[in-house]
Amino acid sequence: MSAALVKALVALAAMAAVAELAAAKSHTIEWSLGGNYGDWSNGNAVSVGDTVVFTYSPTHTVHELSEADYKACIFGNAVSSDRSGSTAFTFDKAGTRYFACATGSHCAQGQKVAITVATSSSPGGQSPATPSGNGSSAASSMAGAGELAMKLALGLGVGGALLAAF
Repeated sequence: MSAALVKALVALAAMAAVAELAAAKSHTIEWSLGGNYGDWSNGNAVSVGDTVVFTYSPTHTVHELSEADYKACIFGNAVSSDRSGSTAFTFDKAGTRYFACATGSHCAQGQKVAITVATSSSPGGQSPATPSGNGSSAASSMAGAGELAMKLALGLGVGGALLAAF
């Protein structure tokens, strides 16, 4: 393999990794009672790698629920819960995720949202997103960025080793 071809392949891999990072979006949901969240997914395209940040007052919570628990506003088996005032989810796989507020009857009054995450063109990880805030690991919500950085470093490291051989 020629040195020029190796350089071109390394440059292409680096550009693809940077494009993957640049393509990720951050969405904010101002989480409050009386918000209209029923059609949030219809108006906000979320893809693998994107982050959704819930911002809210201390009177609210963000619980991730199963679909059945979401529909019934049942919180006993929550996937995760937070009450820090700012909860971020970075989505690592496609599918629909369900979130609701457990305060009083807020969920029954409509403070809940189903977020549909579309597949991205990049090969994302398979681990589910986890919330950050209230002491839970902020690094967990950065899993996608860390994975991308590792891909880029490995790609450049391998490319550098190949270039050094020529």
